[in-house]
Amino acid sequence: MMRLGGLRGFLSAVLAVALVAPALDTAWTSRTPSVTSLVDPSLRAGEVALVHTTTGHAGALSTSLAQLGATDLETDAAADTVVARLSPAALDAIRTDARVTVATSDITVVASGGIRGNKGFEKERLTDVAASLTATRAPFAWLRTTGEGVVVAIMDTGIADHPDLRGKVSARLDFVGDGNTLLDPAGHGTFIAGLVAANGSARGVAPGASLVSLRVLDAQGNGKLSGVVKAFDWLLRNGKRLGVRVLNVSWGAPQATSYHKDLLSALVEAAWFSGITVVVAVGNDGPDAGTVTAPATDPFVVSVGSYNDMGTLLTSDDVASTFTARGPTLDGFAKPDTLAPGEHVLGLRVSGLVYSDASGAPIGSTTDRYIHMTGTSASSAFVTGVAALVKAARPSATPNDVKGAIVASGRQVQGSSVTAVDAFSALTRNGTANAGLVPSRLLAKILTTAHQLNVNGVSWENVNWDVVSWDGVSWETVSWETVAWETISWETVAWETVTWEGVSWEDSVSAE
Repeated sequence: MMRLGGLRGFLSAVLAVALVAPALDTAWTSRTPSVTSLVDPSLRAGEVALVHTTTGHAGALSTSLAQLGATDLETDAAADTVVARLSPAALDAIRTDARVTVATSDITVVASGGIRGNKGFEKERLTDVAASLTATRAPFAWLRTTGEGVVVAIMDTGIADHPDLRGKVSARLDFVGDGNTLLDPAGHGTFIAGLVAANGSARGVAPGASLVSLRVLDAQGNGKLSGVVKAFDWLLRNGKRLGVRVLNVSWGAPQATSYHKDLLSALVEAAWFSGITVVVAVGNDGPDAGTVTAPATDPFVVSVGSYNDMGTLLTSDDVASTFTARGPTLDGFAKPDTLAPGEHVLGLRVSGLVYSDASGAPIGSTTDRYIHMTGTSASSAFVTGVAALVKAARPSATPNDVKGAIVASGRQVQGSSVTAVDAFSALTRNGTANAGLVPSRLLAKILTTAHQLNVNGVSWENVNWDVVSWDGVSWETVSWETVAWETISWETVAWETVTWEGVSWEDSVSAE
C-alpha cells in the first residue's frame, strides 16, 4: 500500500496542473494567481484539500492549519504536501501564505456500474448465461489466441481471490489507503476482471491474459484524484517491466473542460503513448447528448458504450442501451467509439461480500460465485478483453492499431450509429484510428518543461502526430520537472523519472 504523496515531486506537479482538470461536482476554473499561491476557486471551507508547499515547509504549514481549525490533517514532508479539511480561517490563510504554491480539492471519481447512482448489481435473470460473451464473438477468436502473454491492468476497486481467476493476478497495489483489508471490498473490480480474463467455470473474453490490480476506488465505488494520480504514476514506472499492454478504466467524472486542460486526459494519454491501450467506459447518464464522463472524453482512448444482447444467442435482436452516455464531448468528438454488452451481464462475485440491488435489498447468498450487473463498466471490460486478444495476435500493434482494429471490426446494432465490437473480426481487421489528433496540451506542457521530447525544432502545434514514433520512448524515466515541446522526440522520453513539479499554471492553460 502506498502513502499519499510517497513519490516526491509527482503529486506536487499534479496539484500544479489540477486546476485545469474537471471536478465531479464543480468545474475547475482558472483564477488570477496571487503573488504566492494558486488556489482552486471552487475550493470551499469544509472540503478536503491537497496543498503543496515550498520545499521543506509542509510540517510547519500543517501546524499552522491545525491552529486555524483545520482537521483530518495528513502531512507528507517528502512530497511537500499537506492534506487537510479546511476551516474558513485555514482556507483564507492558504490564499496568501507564502509557503503555499498551489491548493485544490481532492475530487471524486465514480465507478461506471449501474444507473442513476446505484452500483448496477442485479438479482439472477433467466437468460442464456453465454449470450454476452458469444455476442462479442470471443469464442471464435480463441481458435487463434486467448490473450496469452498479455497483461491487463484493472484500475478499479481491487481484484479478490476467485476460483475462476486462480493464478491470474501478478500484482496488487492499493492507492486508496482506507485501511480496508479486503482485496476488493466493493466487488466491482472483480466483476470487471472476470469479464476480461476469467478462466474457470466462467470465462472472460481473454482467458489467457494475466491481470494487475490497481485499487483506486473504495467500498462504495468512489475514488479520489490523488489515488488515481498515484496509480498512473506506478503504471508508467512499472507497466513495461510487468508487461502491461492494456488498461481498463470503468469509472469517470463529468467533463468540465477541454481535454487539452484535463488532468485525467493527460494521464490516460501518457499511458497510451507509453504503449498501453486504454479502454474507458463512457458512463451511464444517457441518452442525452454531451453526457460522456472523463477520461472517456479523451479522443485517443477507446471509449465504450453498452448494448442489450437481450439474453439470447441471436445478434439480430441486439439494441443499443438507452442509458449509455453519448457525445459530443466539449471538444466536439463523437463518443462512444464502440459498443459491447452491458445489460444483465453475468460475472464473478466476491465470496462473503453482501451485494445490494438498486432498492438496497440483498442479492442472493454471500456464498454465491456469480452475479449479474448492468452498466458501461461491463461493456468496457468486454472491449478490454478484445484489446488483449488483438495485442496477443499482433504483438507489434500500437494502441492506435488496436483501436483501429476494434472500431473496424464493428457490426451494426439497432438504435445506434456506433457499431458493436467483434473480437474474431478484430484479430485480422485494420483500421485508421486517431488520425490528425493533437495530444493533450497539458501533457505536452509537462513534457516540454522536462525537455524530454524533440520534433526537430518544429512547433508542436504544427507537428504531424500521425507519423511521430513513440516506440522508443522510455516513459518510465521521464523527468516532468524539465520537459520543452519545441524539441520533442518521443524516442527519448523516460517516464520512470517523471515528476510534475515546475509546471506553470499560465502555460498549462494557454489559449489554443
